[in-house]
Amino acid sequence: MLAAEFSNSDYSRRLLTAIDAMRQILHTEKIKLPEIVVVGDQSVGKSSVLEALSGIQLPRASNICTRCPLELRLKRLQDTSKEEFATIECFGNNETKTITNFDDIQEEVIEMTKTLAGDGCDVSSKPIYLTVHKHKIPDLT
Repeated sequence: MLAAEFSNSDYSRRLLTAIDAMRQILHTEKIKLPEIVVVGDQSVGKSSVLEALSGIQLPRASNICTRCPLELRLKRLQDTSKEEFATIECFGNNETKTITNFDDIQEEVIEMTKTLAGDGCDVSSKPIYLTVHKHKIPDLT
């Protein structure tokens, strides 16, 4: 099976769903699961890389903006009749919010950041989980 075929197969989707669930459960454990990480100095384009992969806009600021980890999950919608959407939740909060207008994602990420890290420049190691469901994206965590 070629890599492109694997990334769009039902089997790979089931594996990624299982990995996402394990990662969320094992966040505080020292068990490492496969992932792609975007790191770099302030204002070097980390969010731009994630935006290019996902096709969504993330928050921007002139000072520190990303004050807690953002786990971005991309899920390809097979059924083209289904409306594209995103879900967002933060670590330790069992409430998942569904977003149907992608323009609202920036504000939701900002609000979740305030919930986890407070106002100002404080940071938190607790992650925000953002899952984007679109027709023309690869399955990726």
